[in-house]
Amino acid sequence: MVKYLIATTCFVAAAAWSSPGRAAPTNYNLLTTITVPVSAANSQGGKFNSFDISYVDPLTGYYYVADRSNASVDIVNGATNKVVAQAGGFVGQQATTSVSGPDGVVVVNNGGAATLYAGDGGSTLRSFNVTNPANPVALGAVSTGGGAFRVDEMAYSPATNQIFAANNANSPAYASLISATPPTPSLTATNITVPNQVASGGLEQPVWDPATGTFFVSVPTFNGTDAGGVQEFSANGTALRSYKLSSFGIGACSPAGLTLGASGNLVIGCGTAGSQTVVLNPAGSGSIVAQLGAVSGSDELWYDAANGNHYVTGSNAAGDRVIDVFSDSGYALLQSIDLTTAGFGKSNLHSVAVDPLNDEIFVPITASSATFPNAGCVTGCIAVFAQAQSVPEPGSASLVLTALAGALGVLALRRRSDQTQGT
Repeated sequence: MVKYLIATTCFVAAAAWSSPGRAAPTNYNLLTTITVPVSAANSQGGKFNSFDISYVDPLTGYYYVADRSNASVDIVNGATNKVVAQAGGFVGQQATTSVSGPDGVVVVNNGGAATLYAGDGGSTLRSFNVTNPANPVALGAVSTGGGAFRVDEMAYSPATNQIFAANNANSPAYASLISATPPTPSLTATNITVPNQVASGGLEQPVWDPATGTFFVSVPTFNGTDAGGVQEFSANGTALRSYKLSSFGIGACSPAGLTLGASGNLVIGCGTAGSQTVVLNPAGSGSIVAQLGAVSGSDELWYDAANGNHYVTGSNAAGDRVIDVFSDSGYALLQSIDLTTAGFGKSNLHSVAVDPLNDEIFVPITASSATFPNAGCVTGCIAVFAQAQSVPEPGSASLVLTALAGALGVLALRRRSDQTQGT
């Protein structure tokens, strides 16, 4: 069963990379809010008030969020929208986010085993066996050698079974490559830096590109005053091409989030207020495909290969916090989900992930405060948005969608099986 599941998923992934998804209307609405249990390690007065990266395991639909308030990675069953476990042992929220944890999260499926990797303060990467997500088992940890600072965002390469993890708060920022063979993670390369970057230049969200066999990572700035851009690294950590947005006439961005669509284009979320999301074709010396002006001040981005859409966090022109949904085919704005008008205030709602099995969006919501009142979720929660399923237009189905439907049927069986195991 597991071997068939993996083979089917790999086929769908290969098909998806060969053909961009079609633009389709979206109509997301608030489905529910998920209460986050208060752990004994909670440092925020019993509130869910500090969090970082979100991730959905596409094989199971389980959602993982870096919860600094409870010093844990919270694990949610995407079929029931309930927290089933908290993988603990992290330093939690400290005086600054640069030394806090957990931070970046990713789940790697090797055969029948699922392993959660999560960055922590103290330059530590922790791992847990989450084959049964309701019973995470701590496996081991590895230091990336950056002192007190955190291990932040990361990307996984199935081709080399490696994780590319950024120590973004170090000066200079650097990345490490970690073997994802359980049980204990091990360093294969470290001190991977951007050539000629200023010490405070930073590193943000990375992605693995199966077409090029390389990693791309968003760079807030190269020289300290420029708009930043994207750096490419080989699978062994060698610095390759630098894509500097200033060379394309872009004056402000400070890249944070980064996604790679089936089109082969990179979508860059700009952290600078009032800037535009940038779509970059990395072929050759690179070219700008589009600039998307609906949202700015972005952090994490998500791409869902099942529907071909990018999900961009940030603020709209009115200052409301939003999740904007863009098609990878033409980059039309399909919907702007206004979190502020939904009752969740204007705090930095910067994390997003999408379940490809049911198209639900997970957005962690900060607890209400005097500065950022939040009537919709006073002690903090995870908001879930869903849309009604629509029937494709006649003749619009493709091999990708057919294969995907079959694979998701198998995954649904896996999910139902998971629910019978006490989750």
